[in-house]
Amino acid sequence: MICIIDYNLGNVISIKNAVNKIGYDCIISSKISDIESSKILILPGVGSFQKGMENLKKNELIGILNEQVIEKKKTILGICLGFQLMCETSDEFGESKGLGWIDLTVKKIKHKNFRLPHVGWNKVELSKPNDLFNNINSNDLFYYNHSFCIKNSGDSDFKTIAKCNYNEEFVSVGFKKNIYGIQPHPEKSQRQGLAFLDNFIKSKC
Repeated sequence: MICIIDYNLGNVISIKNAVNKIGYDCIISSKISDIESSKILILPGVGSFQKGMENLKKNELIGILNEQVIEKKKTILGICLGFQLMCETSDEFGESKGLGWIDLTVKKIKHKNFRLPHVGWNKVELSKPNDLFNNINSNDLFYYNHSFCIKNSGDSDFKTIAKCNYNEEFVSVGFKKNIYGIQPHPEKSQRQGLAFLDNFIKSKC
């Protein structure tokens, strides 16, 4: 089973529809029993880093997520803000502490002469071929909506799969052991986004 973590901040219905469309069953839940019984977790997110952490705490999800992801090594995919929340800190609205699963910091995109947020279609540039991008062409675009980004600079166990460039380079897709993250929204990225989700779920089921 696939569980989309419900913490009142994310495109949970859109993600569920995308997962269902490629042939997989999934649930939207914040129940401990559902999180424990699922094979794959998805942590979505739209909004501010600070609000995201507040909602995870308010819904008493940090303990169960740490247990399942860090202790039991359950596979998880963070999408957009969900990916950023996995990091150590963010400098959005002053420094805020994240889940700390990845020793990286979330920084505001350098935006001189560029509009923020970074909204719309942009490239996902692979560092080298990767199975998560099977059946996805190198010129296929993904849909982004964010003002803050992750740069791979502090965690030797974190591997960057792909980058994006919007005035500066930042991590688009990466992983650390069982913890995966994607900055654009695959659920909004049409055929290529569905292909990414299908590749990810197939490889982890």
